[in-house]
Amino acid sequence: MRVTKAQIVNGITGYITTEILPKMENDKALAILFSVAVNAIKANDKLLEKYLQNDIIRALIDDDGNGTYDVERLMDWIRMSVEEYGAFPVTVPPIPLISPREITLKLSAQDIAAIQRYIETANQ
Repeated sequence: MRVTKAQIVNGITGYITTEILPKMENDKALAILFSVAVNAIKANDKLLEKYLQNDIIRALIDDDGNGTYDVERLMDWIRMSVEEYGAFPVTVPPIPLISPREITLKLSAQDIAAIQRYIETANQ
C-alpha cells in the first residue's frame, strides 16, 4: 500500500501514543521522552525526511517520486526477520536531565504488524 509522509508520521506517532505510552506509567521520565519525541516528529517532518533520504532506506522503501511510499514490502521484511531472529531492539540513549540511563525496547513481529496497520490507516 502506498502511503504519504504524513501517514508515516501519523502512524508511527499514533502507535507510540496508543500502544507504548500507556505502558510507561511506572517510568515517567521515559514517558515524557517519548511524548516529546511524538510532538517533535509531528511538528518537524524534516526528522522523518532525514531517514527517508538514507541510501539504505531508499533502497528498501519504494518512493514513487510523487510523495508516496510503499512501506508494505519493508514492513513485511522486518516482520519476517523478527519472526526468524527474535525481537527488534530499539535503543534509546541516555538524555541528561530526562532519562539518565539507556533503555532498550524490543519490538515483536506483532508490534511491527501493528505499526504497519497504524501507518496504512493513518490520516494524511
